[in-house]
This record gives sequence, C-alpha cells and structure tokens, in this order.
Amino acid sequence: MAALVIWMMSLTISTCITILSAAAQRPEIHMMVTAVVTLTMAVVAVQAYRQLLTEHATRSALAASTSRYVGLVWIWAATAMLFTYEFILSWREAWTFVIGLLLVGGLCVAVAWMFDKDDAAGKDDETMLSIARKLNLVQIVGMLIVVAGLVADGKFVPMAHKTLHDDWAANNIFFFGALAIALIGAYAMINDQKREQART
Repeated sequence: MAALVIWMMSLTISTCITILSAAAQRPEIHMMVTAVVTLTMAVVAVQAYRQLLTEHATRSALAASTSRYVGLVWIWAATAMLFTYEFILSWREAWTFVIGLLLVGGLCVAVAWMFDKDDAAGKDDETMLSIARKLNLVQIVGMLIVVAGLVADGKFVPMAHKTLHDDWAANNIFFFGALAIALIGAYAMINDQKREQART
C-alpha cells in the first residue's frame, strides 16, 4: 500500500512539473524538466533492480521490477501528454498517442503483476520469462529508433526550427521517455545475460 501511494505521488508531482513547464511556453525549460523527470525514473528503476540483485531475488521479481518501472514511464508520458494538450497546448493527434501510451503502460503493469504472483508462489515461468526477454529487446530497439527518428526529423527541441510545431512538447516527452525506457530495459537485459552465463 505504501509503495502504491509513493507511486501515485511521484506520478502526480512529475506530471504537474512537466505541465507547468509547458504552460510557460519555454520549450528549452520543458525539455530540461522532461529530461530530469524521465532520467530520474530510469535511475530509480536501476537502483531498485540492483537492490533486488543484492538480495538474490528470483528472476520473476527482477522481471516484475523492470516491467513495473517501464510501465510507469509509459503511464507518466500518457498523463503528461493528456493534461498538456487538453488544457495547455493544442495538437490534433494527441489523443491517439495518449490512448496508445496508456494501453502499453497498462500492459506492462499487468505483466509486472503476473511476475509478482509467480515470485510470491516461489516459481519462475520459463515461457513468460522468455517472452518478456524478447519483448524487452524489441522495446529497446523501438525506443532507440524513436530517439533517432526525432533527431533525424529535427523534431527534438535543440534541433527544431525557430517555428515550433504543435507537437513540440509531445516530442520532448517521446524523446526522453523513450530514452528512459531503453536505459531501464538495457540494464535489465545486460544483467539477465550475465546471470544466464553464470548459470551455464
């Protein structure tokens, strides 16, 4: 229960900060705030994963942690976009992305819940763990493609033209959200491979 309260407070505070920076109509400030929020999530996720490693947690517990924090980033991105484009800025395609982000975030949280159940039961579902590893790799590659695409298209604020498009705030959220998800997933993947090598 305490963890849930902390999650909700963190999500609310980080979303409010992001929205206020968008309301200031200062893209560079919004970019810095978004970077701090998302990269802080990544650091917290890595620290939580490292703590589980020191406690010799099960693979299910580790997978649950990764899925949970990745889901948090997705849900934060959806919430930040929803309030930014519902009350501050205007962008026609915003709702499409909000729904998509919420669906993926909800799926990640559901996967984390399933792994938590396995951990509580003291078992590791090899099939689920294998699927989770493959999906993690796909997600990492996808997020890196998003980051590269935003840079290549000049949509990232430092590379944007003087006339900003309606989606400038969304692009900041996409860029740093994708980067955070890639970092969380990559850390889990690297450590998972090390554990597999140690077992063989």
